[in-house]
Amino acid sequence: MRVLILDLTHGGDILAGRFLGEGDDVTCVDVYGISTQEQRDSLTASGARVLGEVPPEGFDLLVSPAHCPDVFLKGCTFSSRITFSGAVNMFVDKGIYRIEVTGVKGKTSTCYVLAHILDASGKKVYLHTSRGTGPYSGGKHLIEKKMSIAPTSILKLPSDGYDVIVCEVSLGGSGKADISAITNLAEDYGIARNTRRASDAKAEILNDGVNIVPASEEGIWSRYGKPLTLCGDTILLTGSPRIGEPVGIALDYGGEEIRTDLGGGYMSLQYIPAMQTACRICLEMGIPASVVAEGLRTFGGVPGRGEIRIENGIWKVTERNPGISHISIGRTLSCLEDLGALDGAFAIVDPVSKKVCDKMDSAEIRRVLESHGVRYAFTDSMGSEPDVPEDAKTVIRFVKEGFQ
Repeated sequence: MRVLILDLTHGGDILAGRFLGEGDDVTCVDVYGISTQEQRDSLTASGARVLGEVPPEGFDLLVSPAHCPDVFLKGCTFSSRITFSGAVNMFVDKGIYRIEVTGVKGKTSTCYVLAHILDASGKKVYLHTSRGTGPYSGGKHLIEKKMSIAPTSILKLPSDGYDVIVCEVSLGGSGKADISAITNLAEDYGIARNTRRASDAKAEILNDGVNIVPASEEGIWSRYGKPLTLCGDTILLTGSPRIGEPVGIALDYGGEEIRTDLGGGYMSLQYIPAMQTACRICLEMGIPASVVAEGLRTFGGVPGRGEIRIENGIWKVTERNPGISHISIGRTLSCLEDLGALDGAFAIVDPVSKKVCDKMDSAEIRRVLESHGVRYAFTDSMGSEPDVPEDAKTVIRFVKEGFQ
């Protein structure tokens, strides 16, 4: 079979190796022109043809990421096509019990909360997110390396040695996870130069068994014809939250009420949706309520995601992740308002995007900050620091960075 693979930056090289292993004739095209010489040489040595442009030839199968536009295909023909998720579905092994998580917002947070609870339950956990990949043990993620969270990354995860793998996926998934979860579709943004929608790509994570999705989005995900398990609003606050102090919650866990406190060292209010999804997954896995309660109580947040500390009487909040957008910034500001910490706030926004596909919309971010009455400054991305007003009571730093 003649196989054409587009895009070498989101795991095209991984798929090329799999198709070559099947005895196929493989052509790889670096459509974005950012692959390394080492990648190209390795593919050539393994038997693939590596080109910079799509050749005007006929192929049996086209394999390309869901976000890759068809503009690159001019001049070629193909009998059938699949996305990278579809190719992962072809090659993924059953292996370790695997939970895949996608969505627009809250993917990393959901994976960390889940990994923490499963670790507390005594399971040997492997965690793969945009922050890195490696074991989660003793309440800590032991990051061994950075790796893309494109669907093809699933093919690079361990095949033994763990009880469960928790993995974050950007667009799509294998369609063969033991449990698939979609955190939300906060923004059904355009992909492939607005010729497709994010929802269509993310829906490829859905499997034939357990798929956990927000109850509010049942209408969106039901059209894909897969079984759905709905996740609703199961966590209520039991007190008045204040910044830096524990937050009391009550969780409806399959009809059993769990009461516990969330730590005050991170923006726990921001994690409520992620906790609801993680707890719904735990319920499907049969994790005892007492373990879930203890896991939530001892969870300390994702490093760099909503971290809170106080310095010289000023609250410092850090938001560092690839999902920074006007939507996430608006959510952070709303949480700070609920915590009584938005008065006198000053925001520092770093628009640098490191190995992330989408840049921040600075105009929208300015609009959101101004609508909350928050003073702000954008960095020049060259390492200089803006002057913080002397009367600032809370300083929030937003940095968009990470691997996707």
